[in-house]
Amino acid sequence: MGNWHLAGPFLKLCITRPKRVLKGLFHFTMEEDCRRHVIDTYGLSKGLPTIDIRDIAPNLDDTITHYTYLDGTSRVTDFALLRALAKRYPQGRYIEFGSWRGESLANVAPLMKEIIAMSFGQADMKKIGAPEPAVRAAHMYSKALPNIRIIEHNTQTYDFSQFKGTCDLIFVDADHQYPGVTIDTRNAFTLLKDEKSIIVWHDYGLGYEKPNWQVFRGILDGAPSDEHRKRIFHVSNTLCAIYLPEAVKSSYPEVGWPTKTFTVRITTDPA
Repeated sequence: MGNWHLAGPFLKLCITRPKRVLKGLFHFTMEEDCRRHVIDTYGLSKGLPTIDIRDIAPNLDDTITHYTYLDGTSRVTDFALLRALAKRYPQGRYIEFGSWRGESLANVAPLMKEIIAMSFGQADMKKIGAPEPAVRAAHMYSKALPNIRIIEHNTQTYDFSQFKGTCDLIFVDADHQYPGVTIDTRNAFTLLKDEKSIIVWHDYGLGYEKPNWQVFRGILDGAPSDEHRKRIFHVSNTLCAIYLPEAVKSSYPEVGWPTKTFTVRITTDPA
């Protein structure tokens, strides 16, 4: 019988909620178009090759703070990855595209000399229709950091000239639609300080093992060349893609088969 029993409810939705249906169809069409483009152009039907998080953080033993377990934040392992990378650059400059509440900034700031955050301010959030609590939460965990500079601007229209060639670690976590990711990726590559500099993209994965095709395509199309694309990987057990300077082992792990476990100690703190 398949799913024919859904034909009636679907037609009813087309009549009663046409905007909702069109939005869903648009999203599906965009995802499928991006998936097809990635496969046809780059041959990456299984996503990016994966590197083991242990190869980046071989002695991972860390504490993540300011973790809200709310929508819109990164996974615990994403923050652990950022902290492991930040420890490479104690005197370095970190820039983040899209920070909102500032959980990741609060975790990275103690480890690097200079932190730059670019994100919408409260006025811009109101303009795009963000709910009042979300607007109020902007910069909640980052505004008091002593080594941070917060720039309230759209990353897609900002002039990055003053930061070109000066950043050691770049975290791209702003718009997650294809056009925005492409622009942010192009800008991110111009900010790399030298051959030791790194870019991390959040939400490359819809989950730990499944690509987000819009973000994936934006990363690949925004990269300057095939030589750069060859150095972009998925980091295991995270939602992140990474541009790495060093040679690393990579593979396509068996989906659903664990190669390690993590020990998590959890406590609560006041917001």
